[in-house]
Amino acid sequence: MKFSSTKIIQEGIKTEIDEVDIRHYLGYESEQCPRSEVLSLVDSQICQAYELIKPAAYYTIKPITSVGNSTISVDGLLFTSYKLARMFSGCSQAALFVVTIGEALEKEVAQLTKEGLILKASVLDAAGSVAVEKVADWLEIVIKGIAAANGDKVSWRYSPGYCDWDTTQQKELFRGLDGKSIGVNLTDTCLMVPCKSMSGIIGMGKSCNTFSACRFCNRKSCPTRREEFAQ
Repeated sequence: MKFSSTKIIQEGIKTEIDEVDIRHYLGYESEQCPRSEVLSLVDSQICQAYELIKPAAYYTIKPITSVGNSTISVDGLLFTSYKLARMFSGCSQAALFVVTIGEALEKEVAQLTKEGLILKASVLDAAGSVAVEKVADWLEIVIKGIAAANGDKVSWRYSPGYCDWDTTQQKELFRGLDGKSIGVNLTDTCLMVPCKSMSGIIGMGKSCNTFSACRFCNRKSCPTRREEFAQ
């Protein structure tokens, strides 16, 4: 059964900022342990980040009207990507989404940078990147629950810039979203404001492909390759 649903969520979003994820954003390998003063700074900036972030999410579920060789038509919107088209071949609906943590954190990062506190700014910026990713993770769980209640499966989530889905497709994606409802705007150069925001699409359907699009990619050395899901 196909259905349409749109929702704005600004309360009850669970966002856990993990120290290990921040280390990753700062360039540390998993086996590396930062100096004690860096670890202390990470802890303090996580606390600061929690005070600054205002998580918000918007999603809308629309019918997929057709999937071609390199195109996906979603209720009048046309997305172009060979890999995503293959991933969405078994989907009947798509959840378009945008999430954000607001603008306060990035304003603080800019102020710290202006004051020459580069390491402090970098750690706080990394905390913001982790936070917005966690908001997207949380929303993905919500969408999975909606799909499961309808007996559907869901695809991996994809954002413009992933795989061969060009970043200019943000414009088409935002035609189907009301980003302004949670304070997110798109610039002429396809950047989101606030910067700590994320948009994307999740396929839904009875025969939805649940493996990664890495299956269709030959870039074995890609740092974000999900090898375990590419077989």
